[in-house]
Amino acid sequence: MIRNGVVTPDEFEELLFQLKEKFTLMEKRLSLKTDEIVFTMAIAHRKETDHLKEDVLQLREQIRKLEKEQKAKYLEKIAYQAKRRSAG
Repeated sequence: MIRNGVVTPDEFEELLFQLKEKFTLMEKRLSLKTDEIVFTMAIAHRKETDHLKEDVLQLREQIRKLEKEQKAKYLEKIAYQAKRRSAG
């Protein structure tokens, strides 16, 4: 125990040991918190990536449908023009 502002070497060593223990505990807590944050961010990014992938797949499907419709309209137009030429 500290008396009159004087610390014995044994008391100093004990206080130093306690301080080191507190720092070690704080480092462990900080490391754990950092791991939790990184994990949470990774999960959020994964969800965002999955969502974007789903959007891309939907857009591809819409493009395929539009291309198919355009091709059908074009063929229909060509067939109509050919019919007109042969009838006229």
